[in-house]
Amino acid sequence: MNIILSRLGTLRLFVLLTLLLWSANLFAQSVQTRVSTDSLRIGDTFQYSLTLQLDKEYLDIQFPDTNSFPSSIDLIDRKQFKLSEFSDSLIYKLQFFGNQDLQISSQPVTLYSANDTTVIYTDPVVLRFKSIVAEGDTTFKPIKTIYAFPRTWWPWVLAALLLVGFLLWWFNFRERPQEIETEPEPVTKPFYNPIKELEKTLNAIKKNSKVAETKNFKLFYSEIGDAIRTYFEELYKIPALESTSSELLRYLEAYGVDDTMTDKTRKVLRKADLVKFAKFTPSLEDAWRTYAEAEEFLERAKLADSARISRLKAQYVEQFQPKSAKNVKEGA
Repeated sequence: MNIILSRLGTLRLFVLLTLLLWSANLFAQSVQTRVSTDSLRIGDTFQYSLTLQLDKEYLDIQFPDTNSFPSSIDLIDRKQFKLSEFSDSLIYKLQFFGNQDLQISSQPVTLYSANDTTVIYTDPVVLRFKSIVAEGDTTFKPIKTIYAFPRTWWPWVLAALLLVGFLLWWFNFRERPQEIETEPEPVTKPFYNPIKELEKTLNAIKKNSKVAETKNFKLFYSEIGDAIRTYFEELYKIPALESTSSELLRYLEAYGVDDTMTDKTRKVLRKADLVKFAKFTPSLEDAWRTYAEAEEFLERAKLADSARISRLKAQYVEQFQPKSAKNVKEGA
């Protein structure tokens, strides 16, 4: 009988310990990770959600920074919802620009209390890349028939008669003025400032653009991208206008262009390529957000390339205006 009672006591102790461990795990901190899709195409947007369960109130919670996310995704929006005193949630709205499977690695979530700091980690997420080209589709579209159009000859005859009449008048009836020898006035070539030209071009795009009415996003993005390409063509002598986006970015890295300018260029050209080649239709808000990236590029160029502009101006003064260098330096 004593043995039975002893075993019953041991069993009760075991059950009590199990309940205590279960309740501790129930109220411990945890974070759940969710995504709104399992596969992505270029330009697709998706949601990356974090739901946090807490065991107590904390002074502050630091969610993952988007700088730790893969470079093939851009942040569009981020919203935080405090569900209760012991539950918090954060939703990232992201846009995908890669060409292969995407993995968002485990991210830290830091909890700050009065006496301690706790770090918990999200689960890693893998999303599959889905190409817009059908798998195995290697066929070429048929070439359209070239139609021959009849040539119209009478405009050429009329133009020839007009030219003959003009030559007869020129040599026989025109009053020839007396030729006066004069010294040609020196031609002063104006100094070309790539920064001022970029600023003038961006202002013209903003003033004259009717993208809200026409929805011609392809033209709008091309004008912004070409403005930045022209800047590098004129200042750095890089063949930017005839280079692809990837080739231009490699040039910028090779020439040691400022990191902020390179990053702004990458974002503008990436959006322009999506609109021109991937048939991506952006929103009006997204179009003006890309224009804002170009304006930030301009402001950074004013700081980063000021010394390079000064050297070009000094070379211009020495080559074209050696006698009036002082006036140019003071007035330019």
